[in-house]
Amino acid sequence: MDTFILNFIEKNNLVKITSKDESLFLQGKIHQSFFMYLIIEIEEKYGIFFEDEELVIENFDTIQLIESMISSKLKKLHNCVK
Repeated sequence: MDTFILNFIEKNNLVKITSKDESLFLQGKIHQSFFMYLIIEIEEKYGIFFEDEELVIENFDTIQLIESMISSKLKKLHNCVK
């Protein structure tokens, strides 16, 4: 999962991410307009949906946080399908 997120951000935002814990917003590697593009790509790739109240920088500021959000959504989705 992290490979997709990492590669997508680096390729489409022309930045280099050095750590999964690096602050993407504070380091200027993600801006608000790209953030929405990233969310749409994640939702489409993983078949998940983020609620408006979840779409805050604190939930998506690092690769690790993004992975956690995706993982949580996928677990909920998987539990609903059972």
